[in-house]
Amino acid sequence: MMRFTKSRVALLTAALGGLLAACGEEPVSTRGAGGAAGMIDNPAPAGASGAAGANVGNPSTCEVGSMPCYCPDGELNGTQFCDARQELGACQCAVGGSTEGVATEADGVCPQLQGLMDCNARTFASAQVPASILFVIDRSGSMACNTPDVQTVEACNQDPQRADPSKPSRWEITVDALKGAFAGLEGGNATVGLSMFSTNGACGVDSTPLVGLGPVDGAQLSSLSTAMDAATPAGGTPIVGAVVLAYHHLHEELHATGNRYVVLITDGEESCGMAGDEDNVEDLRAARQRLLTIEVQKAREANVRTFVIGAPGSEGARGFLSELAFLGGTARDPACTRGDIDGDIGDCHYDLTTNADFASVLRGALGEVSGEALACEFPTPPGARENAVNVQLSTSGTAPACIAHDPSACATANGWQFAAKLDGSVDTSRVVLCGAPCDQLKGDPSTVVDVVLGCTAVQ
Repeated sequence: MMRFTKSRVALLTAALGGLLAACGEEPVSTRGAGGAAGMIDNPAPAGASGAAGANVGNPSTCEVGSMPCYCPDGELNGTQFCDARQELGACQCAVGGSTEGVATEADGVCPQLQGLMDCNARTFASAQVPASILFVIDRSGSMACNTPDVQTVEACNQDPQRADPSKPSRWEITVDALKGAFAGLEGGNATVGLSMFSTNGACGVDSTPLVGLGPVDGAQLSSLSTAMDAATPAGGTPIVGAVVLAYHHLHEELHATGNRYVVLITDGEESCGMAGDEDNVEDLRAARQRLLTIEVQKAREANVRTFVIGAPGSEGARGFLSELAFLGGTARDPACTRGDIDGDIGDCHYDLTTNADFASVLRGALGEVSGEALACEFPTPPGARENAVNVQLSTSGTAPACIAHDPSACATANGWQFAAKLDGSVDTSRVVLCGAPCDQLKGDPSTVVDVVLGCTAVQ
């Protein structure tokens, strides 16, 4: 049998019968969207199709005809149709499963499963689910300020320029940390892209990333570094517009394979809204509400999750940023504080506002985000049943050892579990390693993961 390390998983199956259900998801459409946007349009009513008012002018709609879409296995192998009203139908995923990679001879199973008649396994190989990560970086005028240990947030808000030219700015620290994070992804199974806001020194956002998604190799690292080095802080903080366009780009981008993520880094509060007026409190609140109640939901349905990092200066937006991370599927703790979307209480996101050493905590946060995005997640073949799956690990050719099934929140779990669908129900098409097993997989290239179908789960 073929064995794979880290990026591949051998799937042992006693019965490959059964079919994959059609996915029945309805991702957002932005066909026709493009170009720079100065501010956001008036929002369409909840449930409306199209581009969520992310560009100046008429909201974009899909082009009549068929287009590819993403299925629950993370692959671009479904089809959705845009009808004559320019509205998208559900993503239709292929029924059935390939048996490509199935071996004729089973590998060994862990001691707990040996000798059981229902573990007379065949083998199936499948690639680890890749990741597409679009970084959305705040380069508003306040990023030119020093960090709070040198220049207080209040002083920066009054005069957004560096108080001590001999000390690094928030922007310089962010660029340095990002370069390190990007370098750490080199050679892996992730594609990375980069967007910034504002793009025009005011409230500009752009539907096309500054650096498009690409494998993290020498050329991509050079493009990312060049783009960041050429940018200087200026303008407002159009968080909502930048995030909405990032969602739309990931949904449209044919090369955004596997699990898809937006990583937002900001040092401020939404200051542009739909009217481009930072003093229009109601308009700013409506923009935030639209992102949280409509756009994040549509992004999740299109398999896009949202990480949020709040730099010094974002204190007043803690509640909003916390809610964005929670609804975006990346809460640091399932029991995190949320709900104060117009205030400064919340900790579901990476809140870096309270630590004096911004450079250190930002590097740490980016490392955690990268690790979470490159999740220990693998698709299962057809035939996986919720009550008849096991996962085992072996290292450097050693005998396999089963790991426990742990259905608790992955942030605190120590074992394996099925992935969750958007509604919270079990997704038997994917398994996820959490805690020590995931750490082992990431830290030791010789580790091999086997998913065994047909046997009651070891607890």
